[in-house]
Amino acid sequence: MLFFVLPLTEWQTNMNIFSIHYQAINSLYRARCKKLIRLFLTLTFIIIAVQSIAQADDLFEDKDIIDIIGLNYGRLQLTIEIEDQASTAPRQMKQMISMLTRNLMWSGMFDIRESMEESDLRLKIRYKPKKEIRAWIFSQEGMQLFDEFVNLSQDVPFESALLEIVEAIIYQLTGEKSIFRSAIAYVRKDTTSINQKGGIRRYELVMTDTFGSQTKLLLYDGELNILPRWNPDGRSILFTSLGSRGSQLKNLDITSGKVRTLFSEMGKLSGGTWGKNGKELIITLVKRGNADLFRIDLRGQILEKMTTRTSSESNPRWSPDNSSLLFVSNRSGNVQIYQRDLLYKETFRMTFEGTYNVEPCWSNDGANIVFSGIKDKVFHLFLMDKDGQYVQQLTHGKQSSEQPIWSPNGRQILFVSKVGFDQKLFLIRADGTFKRRLTKSGPGISEFNPTWLPDFKWPKDHIKTTTLKK
Repeated sequence: MLFFVLPLTEWQTNMNIFSIHYQAINSLYRARCKKLIRLFLTLTFIIIAVQSIAQADDLFEDKDIIDIIGLNYGRLQLTIEIEDQASTAPRQMKQMISMLTRNLMWSGMFDIRESMEESDLRLKIRYKPKKEIRAWIFSQEGMQLFDEFVNLSQDVPFESALLEIVEAIIYQLTGEKSIFRSAIAYVRKDTTSINQKGGIRRYELVMTDTFGSQTKLLLYDGELNILPRWNPDGRSILFTSLGSRGSQLKNLDITSGKVRTLFSEMGKLSGGTWGKNGKELIITLVKRGNADLFRIDLRGQILEKMTTRTSSESNPRWSPDNSSLLFVSNRSGNVQIYQRDLLYKETFRMTFEGTYNVEPCWSNDGANIVFSGIKDKVFHLFLMDKDGQYVQQLTHGKQSSEQPIWSPNGRQILFVSKVGFDQKLFLIRADGTFKRRLTKSGPGISEFNPTWLPDFKWPKDHIKTTTLKK
C-alpha cells in the first residue's frame, strides 16, 4: 500500500495569538513623572525625525534597490507609457503593452495602473522596429531610476528583447533575479494516446518554462512515473516508478537521459526529498504494515530510520538548510503536518484544524511553508510561517487546489487544479492573487506532481518568437 502517494489535504491552523495585557501604573501620572515622560517623548520624536530625513536623503542610492520583501509580499505600482505613439501602429502598441503587462505581473512584483496618480513609478518605452527597444523608469517626482536598451536584430527576436528589458527592471528595482528562465518538471497523463502496452493512458515526465510556452519530453518508458523532485544540482530528477518490478526510486540525468535505479521495494515505496548536498535522500517506505521515513544514500543504503511509531508517516520535505524536516502523519488520529528538528531530534505538530493537512513545501529561504488542506469539503492552499504561528488561506471557492510548490524567488506558488475532468497547472502570487494557468493543454491531458528548479537556465532564445504586425 502506498500511503499518501497523491495526498489528501485541508488546512487552517490554531494560531496561538499573543495577548498583550496593560496594567495601569498610577504613579506615572504624578506631576514629576509626567514631566519626565514628556521630555522623553520629545527627544524620541526628534531622533526619529532626524533618522527619517537621513533615510530620505539615501533613497535610491547605490543600486537603487527597492525592498519589497516580506510575508505581505508588497508590490510596486507601475504605469506604462509608449513614447511617440503616433509613429507606432495601434496593433504594435497594444501588443507591446500586453507583453509588458503580462511579464511584469507574472513576475509577482508589480501591479500595472492606468495613471501616474495611482502608481509609484512610470515605465517609458521607446520602440524602433528592427533597431532597438529602450526603457526608462521614473519616480513620481520625475527622478530617473533606470535606463536600459536592447538592440534588435534577426538574432534577437522581439519578445526575447522585451523579456531582457523586464528582467533588467526586476533586478535593478528589487535586487532579485528573474525566474522567467527557470524550469518546471511535472507528470503529464495523456489519455488521448496509446501507450507502449496498448492502453490509452500514457504517463510522461516533461519539463516546461514559466510561460508554459516550451515543453520538453524527459522520459516515457511505459511505466507509471510520478512524484518528480529536482536534484539541488539541477542536473537530474528523482522520481518514483510503479511498474512490473514493484515500486522503485529512480534518478533521471537531464543531459544524457540515462535512468538509474536507486532503491527498489515491491509496492512499498513512495516519494522522496533531497538533502541540500544532493547526496542523501529521505524517503517513505512501508515496513511491518505502516509507512515510515528513512534516510538513504545514493547507493540505496539505509542510513537511518527516522520514525518508529505505529502511525504512518509520509510527504517528507527537507528544509533548505537541512536542519528540519516536514512530514505528514496520522499519529493524532487525523492527518496533520509535523516538523522535526534534526539536530535535537524533537518533533512538534504544525497544524491543528481540519482532518487532512498535507503536501507541505518549504520556501527556498526556509521562512514560510505552503500546504494543502480540506476546508468545506474542498482542498485549498494555505500559507504559514516556519513555526506555524501565522496562517493564511490562499485559495477559495468550490474548485480544488492541491500539490503546491514555491517559485524560486518565493513570490509565486505553482499548484494543481481541475479544468473539467483533467488536472492542470496553475500559478498564483504568494498572497493568493493573480491566478493564471501555466499550460495550454487540451482535454484528455492531466498535469500533476510539479517540481520547480531555481537554477536551471534555458537558452536566451528559447522564448517563443512573437513578430509585431503592422
